[in-house]
Amino acid sequence: MQFSALVSFVSAIFALAIFTAVEAAPASTKVSAACLGFRITSPVASGLKWTYGQCYSVDWDLGASQVKTIKSVDLYSSSTKKKIATEKSNVAGTAGTSGNFPLLMGDDLESGNYYFQVNAVTASGATCTLSTVAFNVNVNPNSPPVTHC
Repeated sequence: MQFSALVSFVSAIFALAIFTAVEAAPASTKVSAACLGFRITSPVASGLKWTYGQCYSVDWDLGASQVKTIKSVDLYSSSTKKKIATEKSNVAGTAGTSGNFPLLMGDDLESGNYYFQVNAVTASGATCTLSTVAFNVNVNPNSPPVTHC
């Protein structure tokens, strides 16, 4: 009889642990239907190594989304999640790319890991936000930034 009581006790503890884990799980982030289909197509490979001041682009596919304008392509620090710079602003969504731009970092000239956040709006005013994979940026004083791409 003691064995069955122990099994019941362990089962109750296990059920309580599962209930607690389910209760603690964060709610899923709800994406506007107008954003569905909007995705980043580049950069998507991990392990990229880029150089400060050289020319790069961020590319996207609108898919079936209702995205009309890319309001900004912002550079963020992976470690601090701090916005470092806005690389491009107000690009037509149909362009499919931010176009080439020199990777600039404002006053935060530090080698490290970064990512882009692409902020878009739809015709109805819904906001769509995507982030790229992280990539490594090397700040090389012997490679001065280009002025245009």
